[in-house]
Amino acid sequence: MSTSPPRALLRAWPASALALWATAWRAGVVAPDDAVHTLHDYAQAHEVDAAPGTGIVSSDSVLDLLKLVGRATACAVVLPAPGDAQGLPPRVLNDDVLAAREVLLLAPEAGERLAMTARGTAERCRWTVRALDDSVDIEAIGADQTAGELEYELREAVAEAATVIAGLSGPRTSGPADLRDALAARTRALGLDLPPHERQRVDRMLATAGQIDAIISLVASTGLGAGGSLGVSAEQVASADAQLRRLAALTRRARAAAVNTLLRDFRREP
Repeated sequence: MSTSPPRALLRAWPASALALWATAWRAGVVAPDDAVHTLHDYAQAHEVDAAPGTGIVSSDSVLDLLKLVGRATACAVVLPAPGDAQGLPPRVLNDDVLAAREVLLLAPEAGERLAMTARGTAERCRWTVRALDDSVDIEAIGADQTAGELEYELREAVAEAATVIAGLSGPRTSGPADLRDALAARTRALGLDLPPHERQRVDRMLATAGQIDAIISLVASTGLGAGGSLGVSAEQVASADAQLRRLAALTRRARAAAVNTLLRDFRREP
């Protein structure tokens, strides 16, 4: 009996990529073909599933998707998780947002607020669009910390994350080179392709956040965080779990801050 091959997963951070490339296109930084090509790297087909009351027409056109985001008067990316709202008001945190762990907030016109989330595979990505209360202040979300503060915290967090995984590793079944290769592969998988820009701090923040995310992902995939290593006590596991959850929240804030910094830059382009 033949079986179908597993479908490739949707790449990480589709909403961030959509926001950045659509905004860069409207600013004249990239050509429309570049923006379309980038979205096709995420999925061969894109569908816009607009809920009633949004004023948006459902579509399967990538250009319609880019125009919807590009013409927004305000936009921001937020990366929430269960128990970590990242500044989002409770009325925004529906099941779709928490499942995606990434939401794009838009203000297409004065007085309108929309939330977009993505789900799907590398073959087809569906964008769900929902209307929000017009009191949601998109520009203010995530503005409680500066990029400089977050970058400093990220530098400190790299060493902390490495210490956590070392403390959980127990007797090694693979060498340092294998561990480096695994971390490098996960870091690449969590990367985000950016439009041309001049913000070196953004590149540093995203690279560092990717390293920490890769460490956290490796711990989760190997079962180390669940006490999967010999010689690791339950107390060590509990302490490491709390540290990793805090570091994951930091990387979400920093990644969103880096993306939103570029979005503001592109929106100021002539």
